[in-house]
Amino acid sequence: MVLTVNVGIYIGKMKSGEAMNISRQIEAGKLVCPKTRQRLTAANDNQWIENSDRTVRYKFINGRVPVLLTDPDRLEKYANDSERMNQEYAEENINRKPSLFHRIKAVLTQDYRTQASRDALNNLFTGLADDAICISIGGGPSRAHPRLLNLNIGPFPNVEAVADAHCLPYADDCVDVIHCEAVFEHLYNPLQAAREMHRVLKPSGKAYVCTPFMQAYHGYPHHYQNYTLTGHQTLFKSVGFRIVEAGVCVGPVYTLVNLIAVFLNEYIPRPMNMAARYLWGAIGACVRPLDKILATRDNAHVLSSTTYAVLEKG
Repeated sequence: MVLTVNVGIYIGKMKSGEAMNISRQIEAGKLVCPKTRQRLTAANDNQWIENSDRTVRYKFINGRVPVLLTDPDRLEKYANDSERMNQEYAEENINRKPSLFHRIKAVLTQDYRTQASRDALNNLFTGLADDAICISIGGGPSRAHPRLLNLNIGPFPNVEAVADAHCLPYADDCVDVIHCEAVFEHLYNPLQAAREMHRVLKPSGKAYVCTPFMQAYHGYPHHYQNYTLTGHQTLFKSVGFRIVEAGVCVGPVYTLVNLIAVFLNEYIPRPMNMAARYLWGAIGACVRPLDKILATRDNAHVLSSTTYAVLEKG
């Protein structure tokens, strides 16, 4: 499939602390054809990119975001099945300046992530070389760290490459850091995705993965599984990762507040549930800070909303 557009690939000098952009990754032979794992090169005056034997070509969206999918039809199907996500991630909604109401709501509904989980993510970027490749699988429209490039199955805002977690468009042993949050519950073959993460990471490369445990169904468009703390670790051990660190990211109070909110929204008829939802929202805002204490306890994983793990490739 080919889309004739002006790609306009630019290879410039990279600043310290800046993500290694897609163009430089292509030039360095790190970003590869997900089907053949051959190097990609610009073709026909930079109108598309193709693998080295010219058997596979990939289009660009908006002249800059490559669609590196082994099955291009999946993109159209995903877009058609993901109406809610498309609405939430629409560029006009992402770029809109938040109103006072939304700023207050963000404060009242924050998830009070553990300091350990925050530190675990930030520590991955300490001491990296300027040309380190750092990717966020399922990233966008936000960016968890300035050094991360976002890969997603959909062309959402702040996504640098459209790609599938089950078949990553990277050469073996070339990625320094992987971030992957709230993704594995949506993967139909999580074991294959874990293998792909292990394949593309450099030896001693690290990954930070955060996945729901006690959360309600939330399809974007599909939701296949959640993970206990031990189940999360077992998945990644099975493909060869060493578990550097693991624990609770979002604690049990958030679980309680969120599940009751979902219950009120899904099972109490409208408009009867409106008053109950607002009342519970107020109560939830008051009790959420308890996770600052409860989420650090040894038994926090029993009812945690999400767990995290820091992985290292041996």
